[in-house]
Amino acid sequence: MVLYLRAILNWLGFLFKTATPHIRFILHQCILHIRKLLGIRAVQSGLRTFLSRLIAYHQRISPKNSNEPETAVFTAASIIHPVPTPVNGLSQTSPLQANQLQVQVNQHPAQGSCTSIDSRSPSTLPMEWDPSKFKPLAPQLCQRYKGRVLVSDIKAKPIPAKKTDFSETPVDGWESVVHPEGALYFYDATRHVFTDANLRSRKLLKVINHLTHQLLSKARDIIDDSTHLVLELQVKEDACNYYFVQHDKRLLFWLQDFDEPIRIYEHVKGVKSDTHIKIALEAQYWMHCELYPNNAPIHHQIATELKHVLLHAHSDFLTSDTSVVPYDLDTLQSMLDLSDHLVEYVKSLTPSSDECVELPAHLMCVLARLMRLFARSKFLNFYGQVSARLNANQSVYEVEQSRQKGTLRLRLANAFLWGAPAAQYKFLQNTWIDNILNYPKWSKHISRLNSDWSNVTIFSTVMLAVNVGFLAVPGVISAAAVVIYLSAMCSVSSLVVSMLLAVECRGWGTDSAKGASFMARMIHTQSDVEALAIMYSLPYAYLIWAMFCFVTALGISVFHSTNPATLVVVGLCWVAVTTLTLWPAWWGKFNITPWSVPSREGGQVEEIV
Repeated sequence: MVLYLRAILNWLGFLFKTATPHIRFILHQCILHIRKLLGIRAVQSGLRTFLSRLIAYHQRISPKNSNEPETAVFTAASIIHPVPTPVNGLSQTSPLQANQLQVQVNQHPAQGSCTSIDSRSPSTLPMEWDPSKFKPLAPQLCQRYKGRVLVSDIKAKPIPAKKTDFSETPVDGWESVVHPEGALYFYDATRHVFTDANLRSRKLLKVINHLTHQLLSKARDIIDDSTHLVLELQVKEDACNYYFVQHDKRLLFWLQDFDEPIRIYEHVKGVKSDTHIKIALEAQYWMHCELYPNNAPIHHQIATELKHVLLHAHSDFLTSDTSVVPYDLDTLQSMLDLSDHLVEYVKSLTPSSDECVELPAHLMCVLARLMRLFARSKFLNFYGQVSARLNANQSVYEVEQSRQKGTLRLRLANAFLWGAPAAQYKFLQNTWIDNILNYPKWSKHISRLNSDWSNVTIFSTVMLAVNVGFLAVPGVISAAAVVIYLSAMCSVSSLVVSMLLAVECRGWGTDSAKGASFMARMIHTQSDVEALAIMYSLPYAYLIWAMFCFVTALGISVFHSTNPATLVVVGLCWVAVTTLTLWPAWWGKFNITPWSVPSREGGQVEEIV
């Protein structure tokens, strides 16, 4: 028997022209393929014994050379029964556990060879279900954009001569996919599994295969061909976050309870209905399709559905001042143009009525992002619920109804700041509803505020120059000088506050994310809304106080004269001018505008359409 093994060993060494460890790896791969084609029992008795004796003989006759390449032990799928001890006393190898076979593989494989293990092979890690190693995940919580690998600053290597193949070494059972944005992830087409982990690392590949096997084994009763699995390794790398995707239902599900649903609800309170939860999961589903656009089967009518949604949103925003659509007309028109291209491409595929299609990755990202944005809008507005938000200035919570009237602090500030805080408070109420920013109104109002603050800086500069000129007039009495000092202080304050707010708010009119982030950071309670309203009214209020102080100083100087005729004439003119000056402000208090008229009942204002 030894002579036969020696002859076979020499023949294989001459055939492959490589070291003996490579022969064992090749034989191991042959056994795996034969096992898959013929079944386990067909190779159980012959090839198993042959391989065991060949390894045992090699361990006996191999010279102990220190220059021999190091070897590492990996676990591969094999036969069910343990390996028996070889005969003839050639080796005393101990039996292995069931479903495992120890095979030595060279750590320095030849160039171009595959460096990974079989992705279908269970590892030596425990195969029983361990819930502590798995945590439910949602696409919104993925760490792709936060936990990226940094590039080390090392010297560039020279490009080898005559090298024409620059492809990466393939990972057995997995294909590397590049996202249209540039991110690299891996996909197992057989088991429908996605992961962002770097599977070119043998350690990570072994862990991912082990965790995938556990999850799929646990969920084998509820998954089908339309179910995909996503894995994200945790920091300690022996546990993972996961979620399952069902493309036919546009849903996500888990094998454990999702204990923190508020994280995917975007902190929306009062989510109880199953139909409401389904909309939240549908938004997460589209975010999954956006993160992994390859191999995402969708129904061909979804592109037409998106176009219908955009057409309704466009008409609703065009004809209603309180539309809950989160985008302005220009943005909606751009989205409509994109949807036209999607519909034309899907029609070119001409599928049957019940057939699913797979769009190219770039087009799938476009479709998924637009569908996600409007699914999110439906969820935030309680779409399909009895308490649905139908107007943008409506709140869906009972406790919010008490916020219509401001506190005593707001009323006092409104009296001292010439009514400006009330106007700003009303704007914030209609724009920041239930911690949701109405972007179109926010954009329009912030643009107007920036323009107003720019004008206030000009008026404040003029008032400052007038105050300095007034003080330069000879014979100014002390009382008038004191009031002029106050006017100059208010002018400078108005100028400084206007510049600070203009710098802070610059760009918010075109960036809803920055505006929402600022509002979320500044507003936590009702008191914060009032404080922000008072802050926005300071430039205008300071300017009015500067003008008032200047007029007061001017009146002190005028009425300082003791001539009765002068006092009568100037007094009458002063009363008339003051009355006419305050008339527009008093009239505007009743919200009378050219496009509105008082109703017959209660004197309320009704808009003419």
